[in-house]
Amino acid sequence: YIGIINITEKTQQLQEVVITSKKKLIERKVDRLIFNVENSISASGGDALDALKIAPRVKVKNDNISIIGKSGVSVMIDNKIIQLSGDDLLNYLKSISSDNIRNIEIITTPPSKYDAEGNSGIVNINLKKAKNNNWSLALRETFKQAKYASNTFGSNFSYQKNKLRFLFDLSKQDNNNIYTNSIKYIYPNEKWENEIYNKTNSKNYSSLINIDYLITKNTNVSLQYLGNFNKPLTSEDNSTKIYDNSLIETNQLISKGTNNKKIENQSISFNLITRLDTIGKTFSFDVDYFRYNSNRKNIFKTEKTNFISSQILNELINNYNDQNIENFSTKFDFEIPNNFLNLSFGSKFSFTKTKNYLEGIFYNIISGEQQLNFNQFDNFSYKENIQSFYLSSSKKLNDKWEMQAGLRVEFTQNKSISSFINDETKTEYYKIFPTLYITYQANENNNFSINYARRINRPSYSNLNPAKWYLNSNSYEEGNPFLQPSFSDNLEFSHIYKELLSSTISLSKTNNGFGQLTIHDEINNTQKFIRQNYYNSLFLGFDESVNFNVSKGWESVLNYSLYYSQSKTSSEILESNYSGWSSDFSSTNSFKFGKKFTAQFIYEYSFPREYVESTFSDYHNLNLGVKYLSLNKKFILSLNLNNILKSDRVLMSSKSSNIFQSFYQYYDTHFFRLSIVYKFGSELKKIEKREVSNQEEKNRIN
Repeated sequence: YIGIINITEKTQQLQEVVITSKKKLIERKVDRLIFNVENSISASGGDALDALKIAPRVKVKNDNISIIGKSGVSVMIDNKIIQLSGDDLLNYLKSISSDNIRNIEIITTPPSKYDAEGNSGIVNINLKKAKNNNWSLALRETFKQAKYASNTFGSNFSYQKNKLRFLFDLSKQDNNNIYTNSIKYIYPNEKWENEIYNKTNSKNYSSLINIDYLITKNTNVSLQYLGNFNKPLTSEDNSTKIYDNSLIETNQLISKGTNNKKIENQSISFNLITRLDTIGKTFSFDVDYFRYNSNRKNIFKTEKTNFISSQILNELINNYNDQNIENFSTKFDFEIPNNFLNLSFGSKFSFTKTKNYLEGIFYNIISGEQQLNFNQFDNFSYKENIQSFYLSSSKKLNDKWEMQAGLRVEFTQNKSISSFINDETKTEYYKIFPTLYITYQANENNNFSINYARRINRPSYSNLNPAKWYLNSNSYEEGNPFLQPSFSDNLEFSHIYKELLSSTISLSKTNNGFGQLTIHDEINNTQKFIRQNYYNSLFLGFDESVNFNVSKGWESVLNYSLYYSQSKTSSEILESNYSGWSSDFSSTNSFKFGKKFTAQFIYEYSFPREYVESTFSDYHNLNLGVKYLSLNKKFILSLNLNNILKSDRVLMSSKSSNIFQSFYQYYDTHFFRLSIVYKFGSELKKIEKREVSNQEEKNRIN
């Protein structure tokens, strides 16, 4: 007998139960890679550009954004294309706090919903949902010291209350940059050495206005305006020395001049998106208008000295170019999800007009008087209309397999008219662009995917203009109105292991590729730069990215790329085949010291490589950055040292008509930059509704 056992019940009320789950740092979807920024140590306290530096397969070099293995990249914010480029895009990204970014989608092979233009990828930055009834203002000031000093001031204001969201961004830049190029041409009987030194002062104003309004709980409209006004003024110094085979200087050309530009770039975009039901059916409608105006005037004087005959000839060249580009486009998209198959389809119509007026006058100055040597006047117009339709479907077959397939059809009509060559060219064609994505989730740690897409790359509008633009009295460039687009087929296989490794094998085949060729005229001592379709190429690449935490406050991203390129040319002045291997390596290390200090160390090395007929030397780059945060991350002070070793100059060389030529360029990337950002804002108080004195009478109206 053990006696009586008394059990006393004690109750305690739980205040709160919180269930948390952490997303993976890197996730694989059927058509894209997702980098969850909020799980990254190094992205905390930075800006959108800092977050892109550590995103897998994204490369930020000298503030230029690219996707490894791609020729270009488009940037979207919340699935909306940002029609900015260069410094304007960078400054806008720097105004976005990385703490406000939910994730970054890296779309290496864009699906059929997007334009088939360009062998490029898409980076989509998804922001966290803004707090309602909130406003914020950020002021930023940046000082940059390279060869010369530059300064940028900007502000960013956002407002959200009830159904209205408003964003306004304004920046003013006063930039000073230099560009140098050492050019060599080796002819059978002569050697040319050309030195170029350009200094550019650019006064740039840019603005962004975005208004979103929730008409109903299912329908939202947005209006966006982007404006950019730039006035770069460049002073140009160009000297050329010509030697004979005995290395005796026989001729000298010294050119001095100015290049004055006025550029205006404006766009307006309207978007409507509505949810048709509760299961996710949506309809979106977009209307976009874009206008670009460029006015360029280049005047320079060249003094030619012949040391053999002791003759001196002075020449004056006046170049003038006025370019206007207008584009109007509209599109609609339907998203129809269901249990069996998710469908999306839509259409886009684009209309582009360009007008170019070019004037070139060439004078000989004899006895102080200008005597006309050569002149050209050209009115060149180009019209391009594109109608495109797409259909895409996706299905999750089971817990492991998922696939997506799409088809895009584009109809193109273009017409170019040149008064200088008295020619009118018309082209009409349609092309089909299929896409296919398959993913396999083998287990919790291993994800495999394969995708395929066909793309088109259309020539730029300036490349189609046949008029001559003189670089100096012995060199000029001209476009080609008969230039045709190139097409590429892209295949990609990737594997992700945990959050540690991301491996990709890519294959790309390009047909009818176009580019710039150099035509040498030894009799008249001139070089002509022309555009032609002249090659087919094959690219095979392997990319390995490792993302790991060395310690609690040290995150490291290592990337290694190995690639092989092979090209076959159809030009008589080039060899018929080119091929070669190359690779590059980068290491990005981010450090966090407490809550206020972060630092970043980036090193890149690129081995020598070949691309079609050109050979590029190796180069390396070292960047350091330090950031200080205070006042609850409202005050941010950043110091960046870029290209510390001044070692990213690349020597590019090739042979044209068996004549060796090389270009050794430098873009003023050796600089330090000091940036200050201050943010402030608060929640908006609820505005109480106030009854007016005649409210009762108003109620009687109904």
